Amino acid sequence: MKWFPFFLLSILIGTYTWSQGCVAIRNIAGISPDLLFENIQPNDKLLLNVTNRYFAASDTYRGDKFITDTLVTNRIYTLNISLLRLFTHGWSLGLSVPVSANSRNNGADHKGPGTLPRYTTRSFGLGDVRFTVYKWLLNPAASKKGNIQGGLGLKLPTGDFRYQDYFVRNDSTKVLAPVDQAIQLGDGGTGITGELSAFYSFNRTINIFFTGFYLANPRDQNGVSNLKGRNATQTEINNNTTVMSVPDQYSFRVGANLQFQKIVFTASLRYEKVPVNDLIGGNKGFRRAASITSVEPGVTYKIKNTLAFVYIGIPFQREIVQNAENNMTPAGFAKCIVTFGLQFKL
Repeated sequence: MKWFPFFLLSILIGTYTWSQGCVAIRNIAGISPDLLFENIQPNDKLLLNVTNRYFAASDTYRGDKFITDTLVTNRIYTLNISLLRLFTHGWSLGLSVPVSANSRNNGADHKGPGTLPRYTTRSFGLGDVRFTVYKWLLNPAASKKGNIQGGLGLKLPTGDFRYQDYFVRNDSTKVLAPVDQAIQLGDGGTGITGELSAFYSFNRTINIFFTGFYLANPRDQNGVSNLKGRNATQTEINNNTTVMSVPDQYSFRVGANLQFQKIVFTASLRYEKVPVNDLIGGNKGFRRAASITSVEPGVTYKIKNTLAFVYIGIPFQREIVQNAENNMTPAGFAKCIVTFGLQFKL
């Protein structure tokens, strides 16, 4: 029972997972297992979490209606390294560093809608780094069965939000231009993050948890062209979508853990959204405002001072808002999302 006041610390290393199968929602962190070691001691200082995530978004939706799986395929792979420094009196400091390798395969970005063959643009590099300060609201020593933790952080625009690749115009001409918003490495904004987590332990086998995350991006637009090397249409000029937006995004996750000695099974429900309107700042620029709801089963295995984990996200609700901010374009979603990694107690 002694480890329960600390198990949400592992969540707060990086369980707030963006791009959960929707290319509208940017990945700024990884995911970690919802369990920490039973033998954690007050003098433990550092946790390291290494996560790999991959999905291929090929299901195209307009509104909440499936259109086709042949228009475009966005492949998103992210390696996330997270560190959590533990202090006394319930304080901790987290650092999250993502590195992504992304690709987008279609024809519309190149020779035009409905054209074949499809061509691929790519991006690779560092994403947007986060620093977060956490505090348990209740005394961890006295609140062993349940607790609440708040977090306040800063997201830095360390990811290249101007990443460029070549777009094919005809058999002899290519144009170098910024890649699609879906595979850009960052959004170009300095953001403020707010987090709230809670857990309750019924016994040594069963506990439940909740996590909430909000990224507020005050910056309106990042000035990067959304035209892929083409001239702007009058519609894009009228809608202020010739450049990319810097949108907010948020997530809620609720679930339960079942522990059987060294193995822990997790079942959770996750809701994520890029809203039409930001909490702070303007809303101009191109954005794919979208939401996705997923079930997320997972399993964690303890090996000495290491946790090995795998999660499978399965979306069952997808929606891309059709409005002027995205020029009434659809969006791609994945059928499933694979997440696996290791957590070390240092």
